[in-house]
Amino acid sequence: MKASAPIKQGPLGIFYGWWLLGIGAVIVAIGSLQTSVTSVFFLPIQRELGLSSAALSLVFTLAIFEGGLEGPMAGWMIDKWGPRLPIIIGAALGGTGLLVLAQVNSYPYFVIVYLTMVSLGFQMGFLQCMHAVANLWFIKYRTRAMSVYSSSFRVGWAIFTPVVALMVAANGWRSASITLGTLVLVTALPLALLIKRSPESMGLLPDGVANQSAPDNQSDSKEATPVAETHVPFNMGFRESLKTSSFWILAFSTTVRLSTQTALAVHAIPIFVWKGMGEQSGANIVGLTAGIAVPMILVLGWLGDKMSKKAILLVAQVSLALGFLVLAVNDSLVGLYVFVVLFAFGGNVSPVNYSILGEYFGRTVFARLRGALGAIGVIGGLTPVYAGWIFDKTDSYSIALMTFSGLAAAAAFLLLLMRNPQRHTFLVDNQHDPR
Repeated sequence: MKASAPIKQGPLGIFYGWWLLGIGAVIVAIGSLQTSVTSVFFLPIQRELGLSSAALSLVFTLAIFEGGLEGPMAGWMIDKWGPRLPIIIGAALGGTGLLVLAQVNSYPYFVIVYLTMVSLGFQMGFLQCMHAVANLWFIKYRTRAMSVYSSSFRVGWAIFTPVVALMVAANGWRSASITLGTLVLVTALPLALLIKRSPESMGLLPDGVANQSAPDNQSDSKEATPVAETHVPFNMGFRESLKTSSFWILAFSTTVRLSTQTALAVHAIPIFVWKGMGEQSGANIVGLTAGIAVPMILVLGWLGDKMSKKAILLVAQVSLALGFLVLAVNDSLVGLYVFVVLFAFGGNVSPVNYSILGEYFGRTVFARLRGALGAIGVIGGLTPVYAGWIFDKTDSYSIALMTFSGLAAAAAFLLLLMRNPQRHTFLVDNQHDPR
């Protein structure tokens, strides 16, 4: 049989996966708008609608629960049809939701619009999808690819948070919401059309290896050809993965990291105001925290492909525990910047976190497992309400911050017990090998 001709990998003959890094980085940066909006809009909406901290925090907690329900469904969609469709749906919902959000004038209306449009759209169509893209298109460079997407989220967060705060100060949060919704619709939607289902759909293998056996006319809509066995030891099934203790330890660690991040995303500016700063200064500190995280994420992405991912996750949880402790007990400016550095490291290891998911359990059910982590993570979704309730009762965030520190310390301990289930299975199989 005559071998098929080499297939052009992308514009300028460059592996299309590298182009997807750039395209996806812009999409994810746009997706960070929800985090900036949540933090910056918190106090203005609270004042305008006359809400308590706990009542407003409840909306963002419900959004987390919603994400837990949506995550597995989005993961199933990605595994079955590829990441493009969820990105299109998510960008359309999220962008339109921000336009409608500008019209809300009551608490129930705010809850409905935020949950059914803004939150649902942004959680479905951005970072989760692009992590799946990284896992599909890369194996050798998987963690570094995920680090590019995660760092682009922080770049967007670092830029948008102070900019959105300036927009709100100049023209109010409603005008800012309209501008941001328009931005999402005119940028993320067109870029989503450039996302390809998988390297196999283009006649390639992950990391840019040409698949000469794939037909030249294979379309995006067809099922991906299995990756050569030399690329990955084996893929565990979805149910088989859920039966391992490693998955549940990783789930607890992920839940602690995401739930404390969520609490800080909602209450960051209120916390800094509690520490004596103005709202704009607090927004600037949030932007600084996200900005510092960018080089850290890229370095961690490189290290994650070179050294133990488990060790990186463990050190990150220790860093979070120390950071929240410092923020709780120290009111000095130096203490604040110590927290910023510790949190910028500990809270931004998602590329390593999701890369180890692919390393431990394989490639074929990655999106569903990532969605399952999100579903389990809803357990920690009460942290914003908890922090708001504590502040309403004590006029202080200290107890909430100490709680977060303890949870991170517990996660660090459990990570010591986690092991690679694929390596363990290989060793057990060898022990029973009759040869």
